Amino acid sequence: MGPWAITLLMILGFGGFAALAWRKIAIFRALQPEVRWDHVGTRLARVLEMGFGQSRMVAGEWKPGIMHAAIFLGFCALLVRKLHLIVIGYDPLAVIPGAAGAAYAAFKDFVELAVLAAVAYAFWRRFVLKPRRLEPNREAILILSLILVIIVSDFLFDGLRFVIFASDAGIAHERAFAPVGAAVASLFEGASPSSLAFGLQASYWVQMITVFSFLVLLPLGEHFHIVTALPAVFLARETPLNRVPSVDLERIMADDAGDDMKVGAKTVADLVWKDAFDAFTCTECGRCKDSCPTFLTGKPLALKWVNDSLKHHLLEKREAILAGKEAELPALVPGVIKEETLWACTTCGYCERACPIGLEHLGRFYRLRQHQVMMEGAFPQELKAVFDAYESQSNPWGLPADTRGAWAKDLGVPVLESAEQAREIDWLFYVGSAQSFDNRAQKTARAFVKILQAAGVRFAILGPAEGSTGECVRRAGNEMLFQTLAQALVATLNGLEVKRIVTCDPHAFNSLRNEYPEFGGHFEVVHHTQLIDRLIRDGKIAPRKIAEGVIYHEPCYLARHNGEYEAPRRVLAAVSKDAPLEFAMRRDKAMCCGAGGGRMWMEEHIGTRINVLRAEQALERSPRAIATACPYCAIMLRDGVAQLGRGDDIPTKDIAELVAEALPS
Repeated sequence: MGPWAITLLMILGFGGFAALAWRKIAIFRALQPEVRWDHVGTRLARVLEMGFGQSRMVAGEWKPGIMHAAIFLGFCALLVRKLHLIVIGYDPLAVIPGAAGAAYAAFKDFVELAVLAAVAYAFWRRFVLKPRRLEPNREAILILSLILVIIVSDFLFDGLRFVIFASDAGIAHERAFAPVGAAVASLFEGASPSSLAFGLQASYWVQMITVFSFLVLLPLGEHFHIVTALPAVFLARETPLNRVPSVDLERIMADDAGDDMKVGAKTVADLVWKDAFDAFTCTECGRCKDSCPTFLTGKPLALKWVNDSLKHHLLEKREAILAGKEAELPALVPGVIKEETLWACTTCGYCERACPIGLEHLGRFYRLRQHQVMMEGAFPQELKAVFDAYESQSNPWGLPADTRGAWAKDLGVPVLESAEQAREIDWLFYVGSAQSFDNRAQKTARAFVKILQAAGVRFAILGPAEGSTGECVRRAGNEMLFQTLAQALVATLNGLEVKRIVTCDPHAFNSLRNEYPEFGGHFEVVHHTQLIDRLIRDGKIAPRKIAEGVIYHEPCYLARHNGEYEAPRRVLAAVSKDAPLEFAMRRDKAMCCGAGGGRMWMEEHIGTRINVLRAEQALERSPRAIATACPYCAIMLRDGVAQLGRGDDIPTKDIAELVAEALPS
């Protein structure tokens, strides 16, 4: 085919790719360090499952998932073919000999047909189906077209080669096992030698020039993920993030800390290298939008958009980043990421769970919020009153802290006052702010007490000594206030030698379980649905099946963030006459109620209200009641149903209330 020509093409192709790729690689190498290569076995297993197995891609939406899996696996399988073609450039008669060659010839044809079908479906989706998440994208059309050219030219090259070198034993052996190539060859039987020779050269060089052009194009756009996706899966952490990146307050507040105090992320120089790596790796598939409460309600936030903005900013400021000229870098908020974008996030974690290659979002937004709150004092005005209330009374309502246990009056609930008493109970019931101060949420706490008493569980509450976990203020960026609250609560719990905690609040559950160990709080923590499920299975309680037409709303911080999907459903099934209803968006794809990330206390000024949309999704199933397992979800859904005018006939209840109602009199 031309040794000098193929050598020159490889030099230009590989050299161009390396030079263009380095433009991006150098950027993320210059950012903040972070170890992402520990637990190698776990990471490699994830690469096999999510990378080569395409598990999230197929599970998220199976038709486009299979389409992408076919193209991806086709790329992997056809790498051998491209190496073979390079060798053919030096020796036109080169073949893979024996059984290996026969197997690969058949396999290659099958794979290329699968890729052709996948490309055809991809065009169909973009030009006919037009799903909402797919935005117009000329690069995607170009890449699909290049793939089409590569596959078609390869079939033509095979057919012409089989005819021209029919007398060669090795090529005749390959033809015998290549059904598509053999069929194409039959079309060229009888053509003139000059026409065959021209066709062979043309199909070879069209394919090889396209392949190396494709290679050079990769670092220029979103399809760089073809190179970086598998490393991204290896380098990812488990998502979604259920721990906010901590701030070393002692270090930054020390007398010798200097004047250059940094908290969170202000400019791209404050981001960790993986943030930039993710921005350059984003496939722009748009799956992060499918159940994103902000995108679905018309707010200016989707992980894809954030990555796109950050990617362009990194390239624009490349020279300043590499030179370490941080003073020349503008603040990310509001220059690159708008304030309304930063504060729209409910931290539900859907985008991270949906991303087929595990790109990350929450850690970056948490650090941006930390800087805005603690360094700039720039945050939504509604949060000022919330922060003040937490500071003065350790609850967002600002109600007197010494009334935390008033809801339990006359219920016979013991208040934990000593370590000796703690050794005599099974569980400390951590009530949390919502069920201590919200009149409607208190019904859940009373229902749970009824269940525990019926089961003979020994438990107690902290009463006035209970402090807030601070989960809300931490996710709103006020790390200093969070750590103050956390240290106070840890001191109380450790002073009483508490070992086991049950709570009805998934947000408190998440913080106590995943974040408090960093501050010396090491406890066994369970959610109330998990404990109720255990009590039912152990025969400690035997609720009757009296509920009908109940639909279950998934709390993000119980399900996506902590992986508990089944216990609430088992409990709900135990009290239902019929099969409980499910949302269309459920389990990993469940849509947030809109309360997380401090959004409970902020007004929605853009687009549709998230809780109203979630209530509409519930009403589509014609339920008789909505069940949830989070006090904040219950508040949001109750308000959403009320705004739709159905609040009187479709109640929203916690699962504990349904169980308490089902207990024998």
